Amino acid sequence: MLFGLPWFAVIAIVAIGGGMIFSYKEKELALEEKRLFSAREANDLRGHIEHLQHRIEQLERRVNDEPSVRQQDDDQILKRTKE
Repeated sequence: MLFGLPWFAVIAIVAIGGGMIFSYKEKELALEEKRLFSAREANDLRGHIEHLQHRIEQLERRVNDEPSVRQQDDDQILKRTKE
């Protein structure tokens, strides 16, 4: 007899306590998994955003480096009118 309880009662109490601890750890792991999934998803989105920003910068550079077709047409029209 432990704590004035028969051995089968002690076994039942220990089993219930173990089950409660196991359940708590399962829930804790589920929350950790959700957090990690959210972090992974955020990193993926961050990567996509950086890729799109880089692509936008490249396109802006391309547009700014090349004179626009409209401006070339305007320059040609001005040359014709001056002649």
